[in-house]
Amino acid sequence: MAFTHIWHQLHLHRQKIGFAVLFLLCLAGTTQVQAQKIKGENKPGYDEKRIHYGFYLGLPISKYQIQHSQAYVDQVDGGITANAMSRPGFYPGLVLNVRLFEYLDARFLPGVGFYGRTIDFDDGTAEEGQLGTFGDATISSTVIELPLLLKYRAKRRGNFRMYMVGGVKASRDLGNRKDTQFGDRIHTESNDLSIEYGVGLDIFYPYFKFAPEVRFSHGLLNQKAPYASQYSDLIDRLTTHNVSFILYFE
Repeated sequence: MAFTHIWHQLHLHRQKIGFAVLFLLCLAGTTQVQAQKIKGENKPGYDEKRIHYGFYLGLPISKYQIQHSQAYVDQVDGGITANAMSRPGFYPGLVLNVRLFEYLDARFLPGVGFYGRTIDFDDGTAEEGQLGTFGDATISSTVIELPLLLKYRAKRRGNFRMYMVGGVKASRDLGNRKDTQFGDRIHTESNDLSIEYGVGLDIFYPYFKFAPEVRFSHGLLNQKAPYASQYSDLIDRLTTHNVSFILYFE
């Protein structure tokens, strides 16, 4: 319960946390630029190379965005509620970075994501833990992800540089795509397409480049499968939503 409460609080304050992370990244870059100028630039010819490789580790907070159906609205006496809950995940992957222009790169970032998105169903009358009428429906997913992004780089200042990214991500779920505890509650589709955007900070070290990044992802395709299940008529549309903190090593 304590762990669930912590993630619920993170969800409530996600915007404040995001701004705080970005502020700390900017502050770290500003306070160390002067010191790095004295030591000189690391990897001075890095940006002239056309292709770079690397890997990354991503820590997302993930959830479904729910659009309720008319049947949900028409329920009498409150009926059953269905609310999305945020859950942590993890995804590693590889980096292929291609220089297009002086300040613009194309990035292909294939990876594997491990997610557990949850919908909380509550009929308002059943005892907590009663099967079939109350509880969380969690869709555990192992997903092949193929992001294709454009990276706009600011001018390098010493060993630091801010950047922005944006693009699309295709993904395919390799699992059974149904509620892992109560399989009759909800089923989801296997394919998805998302819009992605974010900001980050390139930090140049003598032997590699390190970059922390905050990225947002919004699914475009309805993930609700056309499968008659216990509560499927209460939901009209499900889309994915991620907020990720990613560490790149290139």
